Amino acid sequence: MKNMVRKTLLNLTGSILLIVAVSGCAGLPGKGGVAPGPSPAEVKLMEENKALDSVNEQSSGFYAQLNALIEDIAELRGRPYWNDFEQVLLEYPSLRDPDNEAQTTPEMKSRYLALSEKWKIPWTQMLDDYTALVDKCTILEARKLAVREKLLSVQAGYIAVVIMEASAGHEKQGKEVYSVVEALDKSGAELDSYQPDDLGLYPAGSRR
Repeated sequence: MKNMVRKTLLNLTGSILLIVAVSGCAGLPGKGGVAPGPSPAEVKLMEENKALDSVNEQSSGFYAQLNALIEDIAELRGRPYWNDFEQVLLEYPSLRDPDNEAQTTPEMKSRYLALSEKWKIPWTQMLDDYTALVDKCTILEARKLAVREKLLSVQAGYIAVVIMEASAGHEKQGKEVYSVVEALDKSGAELDSYQPDDLGLYPAGSRR
């Protein structure tokens, strides 16, 4: 998991370094030793560089929270009662919503009371610990979607730079900027690979 997070952050860092290299081409001395002003494409590129810095910061925060949350989920799944409790949750989906007490049937009540008796732990405590992590996953999922949306916006900005460079006949610069778009594509796919499972929890292992 930590390796996956590190790889994703390296993707973003690599994109930034590539952008710095591309940006470094701007402002070179022209004829007569006078440095021309930045072109519209270069101005746009600098704007997207700043936007990417913000995305990188948000992404780092998301992965830090994800890493900590997955560790908490792994601890829950490692508790002695978890396998039995998980089976009950899968058989009775309404238990996953604590507001659905009206849907509790005698059979359901019998199952979770038996669970409490077997493991000497109140079933309400099991449920509270579980739903607390589900709530955290839901909140983090919303944060991930916000980062993903910002990343797509930045990608669109770089694509605009590619089009501007192509229109100006700067094929080499356009290709360099497009390589950043491709790198951000990988970062976006990495974000998308983390999805809550049927119980509303992020899997303990990494997905690709």
